[in-house]
Amino acid sequence: MLVMHIAIALISYLIGAIPFSYLLVRFRTGKDIRNEGSGNVGVLNSYEVSDSKVLGVIVLVLDMLKGYGAVMLARWFGGNEFFSAALAGVFVVLGHNFNIFLRGKGGRGLAPAAGVSLAINPITLIFWCIMWLTGYYVIRRNVHVGNMAGTIGAAILLATAPTQIIRAFMQLPCEPLMQHTILMMFICMQIFIRHLEPMRELLTEWNNEPDEL
Repeated sequence: MLVMHIAIALISYLIGAIPFSYLLVRFRTGKDIRNEGSGNVGVLNSYEVSDSKVLGVIVLVLDMLKGYGAVMLARWFGGNEFFSAALAGVFVVLGHNFNIFLRGKGGRGLAPAAGVSLAINPITLIFWCIMWLTGYYVIRRNVHVGNMAGTIGAAILLATAPTQIIRAFMQLPCEPLMQHTILMMFICMQIFIRHLEPMRELLTEWNNEPDEL
């Protein structure tokens, strides 16, 4: 069992480390996405560097499939055991965010995390979308603000929502349900960490804005 879990973690990390954003932008424009725009190897920077909505959507779908595919593979090998699926979920996002093939650079984890959520419990993605819209339209119309609001808000909602709602969306057996909450907290933490830098830059920008008379 231990060997199987180690294999799941390693394979999931390697799946997460497939740098679709880097490869597609390189193929389309000849540019190294790590040295362009925000330097983030993810969906938004792919769109901004390539100036192609189609390429951005393709990267989004492929990165989501990394998360979904890694979890489904783990469910198949692990006999639909929740721990195996959770292990795959954590490591596929880790591989995407801290990519060994790109010298530790990577994305912010949102797309593969969405795929993980769809494979384990879509309620997390639903909560995230609700909180993203709230953060974006209520706090400030900025993507990173929305991302942080979605990530923190989803974690809070998962921890406080009635268990009946969480169970209604579960895609595989999970006892005790706290395992699911812990899994999503780990994933939210990875996303949170990768958003600290853009949020710092954003706060600096806000502080330097001239005061209105």
